[in-house]
Amino acid sequence: MPLIARIPFAFARSSLFAVSMQLVPASLTELRKISAAKDYPISLRQAGPNLTQAHASAWQVITTLAHKSPRDEVRLIDALRAVGVASIQTHAKRRLLCLLDDLASSSVEVRTRRQNYTGPLLEFSKLPRGLVSLSWPPGMRELLEDEAVCLPLDGRAALGAYPLATWLHDYIATHRRVYEIELSTLRDLCGSTLTAHHFKPRLVAALDRVKASAPFFTRYEIAQGVLTLHKQPTRVLLLNQQAKASKSAQAGQLDAAQRAARARATVCL
Repeated sequence: MPLIARIPFAFARSSLFAVSMQLVPASLTELRKISAAKDYPISLRQAGPNLTQAHASAWQVITTLAHKSPRDEVRLIDALRAVGVASIQTHAKRRLLCLLDDLASSSVEVRTRRQNYTGPLLEFSKLPRGLVSLSWPPGMRELLEDEAVCLPLDGRAALGAYPLATWLHDYIATHRRVYEIELSTLRDLCGSTLTAHHFKPRLVAALDRVKASAPFFTRYEIAQGVLTLHKQPTRVLLLNQQAKASKSAQAGQLDAAQRAARARATVCL
Protein backbone atom coordinates (compact mmCIF):
# COMPACT_ATOMS: atom_id res chain seq x y z
CA MET A 1 0.00 0.00 0.00
CA PRO A 2 1.40 3.44 -0.90
CA LEU A 3 1.99 5.96 1.85
CA ILE A 4 -0.54 8.78 1.55
CA ALA A 5 0.52 12.29 2.59
CA ARG A 6 -1.94 14.98 3.62
CA ILE A 7 -0.86 18.32 2.22
CA PRO A 8 -2.63 21.53 3.34
CA PHE A 9 -3.88 23.71 0.49
CA ALA A 10 -2.06 26.63 2.10
CA PHE A 11 1.27 24.85 1.63
CA ALA A 12 0.60 23.53 -1.88
CA ARG A 13 -0.74 26.84 -3.19
CA SER A 14 2.00 29.11 -1.95
CA SER A 15 5.74 29.74 -2.04
CA LEU A 16 6.24 28.57 1.55
CA PHE A 17 8.34 25.73 0.11
CA ALA A 18 9.82 27.64 -2.81
CA VAL A 19 11.28 26.18 -5.99
CA SER A 20 14.31 28.52 -5.82
CA MET A 21 16.44 29.53 -2.87
CA GLN A 22 14.99 32.86 -1.83
CA LEU A 23 17.20 35.94 -1.62
CA VAL A 24 15.05 37.52 1.09
CA PRO A 25 16.92 37.59 4.43
CA ALA A 26 15.43 35.03 6.79
CA SER A 27 14.29 36.04 10.26
CA LEU A 28 13.86 33.52 13.07
CA THR A 29 11.35 35.71 14.91
CA GLU A 30 9.64 38.13 12.51
CA LEU A 31 6.76 36.72 10.48
CA ARG A 32 7.06 37.62 6.80
CA LYS A 33 4.32 37.39 4.19
CA ILE A 34 4.46 34.42 1.82
CA SER A 35 3.03 34.60 -1.72
CA ALA A 36 -0.16 32.54 -1.78
CA ALA A 37 -3.24 31.95 -3.91
CA LYS A 38 -5.69 34.82 -4.22
CA ASP A 39 -8.59 33.11 -6.03
CA TYR A 40 -8.85 30.71 -3.08
CA PRO A 41 -8.04 33.15 -0.30
CA ILE A 42 -4.98 32.11 1.69
CA SER A 43 -3.06 34.31 4.09
CA LEU A 44 0.29 32.81 5.02
CA ARG A 45 3.20 34.18 7.02
CA GLN A 46 6.38 32.45 8.13
CA ALA A 47 9.33 33.07 10.41
CA GLY A 48 12.51 31.04 10.22
CA PRO A 49 14.85 29.76 7.52
CA ASN A 50 13.92 30.09 3.85
CA LEU A 51 12.36 26.75 2.91
CA THR A 52 12.62 24.76 -0.32
CA GLN A 53 10.99 21.77 -1.94
CA ALA A 54 13.50 19.54 -0.14
CA HIS A 55 11.95 20.77 3.12
CA ALA A 56 8.47 20.08 1.71
CA SER A 57 9.41 16.46 0.98
CA ALA A 58 10.90 16.04 4.46
CA TRP A 59 7.83 17.55 6.13
CA GLN A 60 5.42 15.36 4.18
CA VAL A 61 7.36 12.17 4.86
CA ILE A 62 7.89 12.77 8.58
CA THR A 63 4.28 13.78 9.29
CA THR A 64 2.95 10.87 7.21
CA LEU A 65 5.12 8.21 8.82
CA ALA A 66 4.58 9.61 12.33
CA HIS A 67 0.81 9.64 11.77
CA LYS A 68 0.97 5.92 10.96
CA SER A 69 3.15 5.11 13.96
CA PRO A 70 1.39 4.32 17.27
CA ARG A 71 4.22 6.12 19.11
CA ASP A 72 4.76 8.94 16.58
CA GLU A 73 8.28 7.62 15.94
CA VAL A 74 10.00 7.48 12.56
CA ARG A 75 13.12 5.65 11.44
CA LEU A 76 15.35 7.92 9.39
CA ILE A 77 16.00 5.03 7.01
CA ASP A 78 12.27 4.68 6.33
CA ALA A 79 11.96 8.43 5.74
CA LEU A 80 14.85 8.45 3.28
CA ARG A 81 13.40 5.53 1.35
CA ALA A 82 10.01 7.23 1.22
CA VAL A 83 11.44 10.38 -0.37
CA GLY A 84 13.28 8.27 -2.94
CA VAL A 85 16.83 8.93 -1.75
CA ALA A 86 19.17 6.30 -3.15
CA SER A 87 21.61 6.44 -0.23
CA ILE A 88 20.65 5.67 3.36
CA GLN A 89 24.16 6.21 4.71
CA THR A 90 25.19 8.57 7.50
CA HIS A 91 25.57 11.65 5.28
CA ALA A 92 22.00 11.23 3.97
CA LYS A 93 20.65 10.93 7.52
CA ARG A 94 22.54 14.07 8.53
CA ARG A 95 21.11 15.93 5.54
CA LEU A 96 17.58 14.86 6.52
CA LEU A 97 18.14 15.92 10.13
CA CYS A 98 19.33 19.34 8.91
CA LEU A 99 16.07 19.72 6.97
CA LEU A 100 14.09 18.73 10.07
CA ASP A 101 16.03 21.26 12.16
CA ASP A 102 15.11 23.99 9.66
CA LEU A 103 11.45 22.97 9.85
CA ALA A 104 11.56 22.95 13.65
CA SER A 105 13.01 26.48 13.53
CA SER A 106 10.09 27.66 11.39
CA SER A 107 6.74 28.92 12.56
CA VAL A 108 3.76 29.73 10.36
CA GLU A 109 0.52 31.65 10.53
CA VAL A 110 -2.16 30.15 8.29
CA ARG A 111 -5.50 31.88 7.67
CA THR A 112 -8.08 30.56 5.20
CA ARG A 113 -11.85 30.19 5.13
CA ARG A 114 -11.48 26.91 7.01
CA GLN A 115 -8.15 27.09 8.83
CA ASN A 116 -6.66 29.21 11.58
CA TYR A 117 -3.29 27.87 12.68
CA THR A 118 -0.33 29.57 14.28
CA GLY A 119 2.60 27.50 15.45
CA PRO A 120 5.71 25.59 14.48
CA LEU A 121 5.94 23.55 11.31
CA LEU A 122 7.49 20.67 13.20
CA GLU A 123 8.43 19.56 16.69
CA PHE A 124 10.65 16.53 17.05
CA SER A 125 13.36 14.98 19.19
CA LYS A 126 16.23 12.71 18.21
CA LEU A 127 16.27 9.21 19.66
CA PRO A 128 18.93 6.49 19.63
CA ARG A 129 19.24 3.98 16.79
CA GLY A 130 18.37 6.43 14.01
CA LEU A 131 14.90 7.31 15.29
CA VAL A 132 13.09 10.63 15.65
CA SER A 133 9.99 11.21 17.72
CA LEU A 134 7.44 13.70 16.44
CA SER A 135 5.39 15.94 18.72
CA TRP A 136 2.19 17.40 17.30
CA PRO A 137 1.85 21.14 17.94
CA PRO A 138 -1.70 22.04 19.04
CA GLY A 139 -3.79 22.57 15.92
CA MET A 140 -1.43 20.76 13.53
CA ARG A 141 -3.59 17.62 13.40
CA GLU A 142 -6.58 19.77 12.43
CA LEU A 143 -4.51 21.42 9.70
CA LEU A 144 -4.01 17.95 8.18
CA GLU A 145 -7.62 16.84 8.60
CA ASP A 146 -9.39 19.59 6.63
CA GLU A 147 -8.61 21.55 3.45
CA ALA A 148 -5.87 19.16 2.44
CA VAL A 149 -5.12 17.02 -0.60
CA CYS A 150 -4.20 13.34 -0.20
CA LEU A 151 -1.34 12.17 -2.42
CA PRO A 152 0.91 9.10 -2.50
CA LEU A 153 4.43 9.98 -1.40
CA ASP A 154 5.90 7.99 -4.26
CA GLY A 155 4.50 10.57 -6.69
CA ARG A 156 7.00 13.19 -5.51
CA ALA A 157 9.74 10.59 -5.17
CA ALA A 158 9.35 9.65 -8.84
CA LEU A 159 10.07 13.26 -9.85
CA GLY A 160 13.47 13.27 -8.19
CA ALA A 161 15.29 16.48 -7.28
CA TYR A 162 13.35 18.66 -9.69
CA PRO A 163 11.78 21.32 -7.45
CA LEU A 164 9.47 22.98 -9.97
CA ALA A 165 8.03 19.58 -10.91
CA THR A 166 7.44 18.54 -7.28
CA TRP A 167 5.80 21.90 -6.52
CA LEU A 168 3.53 21.57 -9.57
CA HIS A 169 2.69 17.99 -8.60
CA ASP A 170 1.08 19.14 -5.34
CA TYR A 171 -0.32 22.39 -6.71
CA ILE A 172 -2.13 20.76 -9.64
CA ALA A 173 -3.61 18.09 -7.37
CA THR A 174 -5.45 20.69 -5.25
CA HIS A 175 -7.56 21.96 -8.17
CA ARG A 176 -10.65 20.79 -9.98
CA ARG A 177 -10.68 19.24 -13.45
CA VAL A 178 -9.75 22.41 -15.40
CA TYR A 179 -7.89 25.42 -14.07
CA GLU A 180 -6.32 28.49 -15.66
CA ILE A 181 -3.56 30.69 -14.28
CA GLU A 182 -1.36 33.40 -15.75
CA LEU A 183 2.30 32.46 -16.04
CA SER A 184 3.37 35.61 -14.20
CA THR A 185 1.11 34.71 -11.28
CA LEU A 186 2.36 31.13 -11.25
CA ARG A 187 6.00 32.26 -11.27
CA ASP A 188 5.41 34.37 -8.16
CA LEU A 189 3.29 31.70 -6.49
CA CYS A 190 5.94 28.97 -6.72
CA GLY A 191 8.74 31.26 -5.52
CA SER A 192 10.81 31.11 -8.70
CA THR A 193 13.65 33.60 -9.07
CA LEU A 194 13.89 33.04 -12.84
CA THR A 195 13.03 35.79 -15.29
CA ALA A 196 9.83 35.39 -17.29
CA HIS A 197 11.93 34.54 -20.36
CA HIS A 198 13.69 31.65 -18.62
CA PHE A 199 10.72 30.50 -16.53
CA LYS A 200 8.50 29.34 -19.40
CA PRO A 201 10.84 26.65 -20.83
CA ARG A 202 11.55 25.39 -17.30
CA LEU A 203 7.81 25.26 -16.68
CA VAL A 204 7.15 23.25 -19.84
CA ALA A 205 9.85 20.74 -18.91
CA ALA A 206 8.46 20.42 -15.37
CA LEU A 207 4.87 19.99 -16.60
CA ASP A 208 5.99 17.22 -18.94
CA ARG A 209 7.70 15.45 -16.04
CA VAL A 210 4.58 15.65 -13.89
CA LYS A 211 2.33 14.48 -16.73
CA ALA A 212 4.57 11.47 -17.30
CA SER A 213 4.47 10.38 -13.66
CA ALA A 214 1.18 11.62 -12.12
CA PRO A 215 -1.92 9.70 -13.32
CA PHE A 216 -4.24 12.53 -12.27
CA PHE A 217 -2.59 15.11 -14.58
CA THR A 218 -3.83 14.60 -18.14
CA ARG A 219 -2.75 17.57 -20.26
CA TYR A 220 -2.00 21.28 -20.39
CA GLU A 221 -1.96 24.19 -22.84
CA ILE A 222 -0.10 27.49 -22.77
CA ALA A 223 -1.48 30.35 -24.85
CA GLN A 224 -1.13 34.13 -24.55
CA GLY A 225 0.63 33.90 -21.23
CA VAL A 226 -1.99 31.64 -19.62
CA LEU A 227 -1.52 28.03 -18.49
CA THR A 228 -4.56 25.76 -18.65
CA LEU A 229 -4.38 22.57 -16.57
CA HIS A 230 -6.55 19.49 -17.10
CA LYS A 231 -6.71 16.77 -14.48
CA GLN A 232 -8.68 13.87 -13.07
CA PRO A 233 -10.29 14.14 -9.61
CA THR A 234 -7.98 13.77 -6.63
CA ARG A 235 -8.96 13.02 -3.06
CA VAL A 236 -9.31 16.15 -0.93
CA LEU A 237 -10.40 16.61 2.66
CA LEU A 238 -13.09 19.26 3.00
CA LEU A 239 -15.10 18.43 6.10
CA ASN A 240 -18.65 19.53 6.79
CA GLN A 241 -19.22 21.41 10.04
CA GLN A 242 -20.33 18.38 12.05
CA ALA A 243 -17.40 16.25 10.92
CA LYS A 244 -15.01 19.16 11.46
CA ALA A 245 -16.25 19.63 15.05
CA SER A 246 -15.79 15.92 15.72
CA LYS A 247 -12.28 15.88 14.25
CA SER A 248 -11.36 18.99 16.25
CA ALA A 249 -12.53 17.34 19.46
CA GLN A 250 -10.52 14.20 18.68
CA ALA A 251 -7.44 16.27 17.86
CA GLY A 252 -7.84 18.20 21.11
CA GLN A 253 -7.96 14.96 23.09
CA LEU A 254 -4.82 13.69 21.36
CA ASP A 255 -3.02 16.98 22.00
CA ALA A 256 -4.00 16.84 25.69
CA ALA A 257 -2.82 13.23 25.95
CA GLN A 258 0.48 14.22 24.35
CA ARG A 259 1.00 17.10 26.79
CA ALA A 260 0.24 14.78 29.73
CA ALA A 261 2.70 12.20 28.45
CA ARG A 262 5.38 14.89 28.14
CA ALA A 263 4.73 16.05 31.69
CA ARG A 264 5.05 12.51 33.02
CA ALA A 265 8.27 12.00 31.08
CA THR A 266 9.92 15.07 32.63
CA VAL A 267 8.94 14.49 36.27
CA CYS A 268 12.02 13.99 38.48
CA LEU A 269 11.63 10.89 40.65
